[in-house]
Amino acid sequence: MAGEQHVASKAVAERGAAAALQRAADFASLVAAWLAGLCVLGLTLLVLIDTTMALISRYVPSFPTGTGIGWEYSAYLMGAAFLLGSGMTLRAGLQLRVELLLSMGKGRYARMFEIFAAILGSGVTLPLAVWLAQFTHRTWSYGEVSQDSFTPLWIPQLVLTIGAAVLAFQMVARLVTAISGNIVDKPSLGAASAIE
Repeated sequence: MAGEQHVASKAVAERGAAAALQRAADFASLVAAWLAGLCVLGLTLLVLIDTTMALISRYVPSFPTGTGIGWEYSAYLMGAAFLLGSGMTLRAGLQLRVELLLSMGKGRYARMFEIFAAILGSGVTLPLAVWLAQFTHRTWSYGEVSQDSFTPLWIPQLVLTIGAAVLAFQMVARLVTAISGNIVDKPSLGAASAIE
């Protein structure tokens, strides 16, 4: 009887530890998602400024046709928004996946497929985050800058590294959550509809 209680309390503790890990990953993903939103806002403003400048320059020849950094910073902001938002996208269950496999056998095999996908995803995202961190450090140590704006390249690379690290953290948390039997998706964190 005491052994059964110990096993039961251990199972509850494991679920609790998995839930705590998932909450930490959710918090990191939420912060990164807000940063992604700011990147999209910055990207939108930059495109509007460049477009307005180009329009004005058609009528005022001496007016500059653009900011000079529009294309470069648009690429930085787009990449940052993509990677910073990927952790929250994963947690909300809005990532692309094969629903046919998840629903096969009336959902009996869904947990097995979730665990397999999380193992595969962790195997891809963890090395990606490590490689990006090494690449960013190497760029920083060489002092490389962009040719157009002289922006130190380690700055946009660091943002990409943070996004990849958050995605890897969320993927590992998803694996632990799936193994522990907890719910892996939290749709309330996503958009109200797929169109948004």
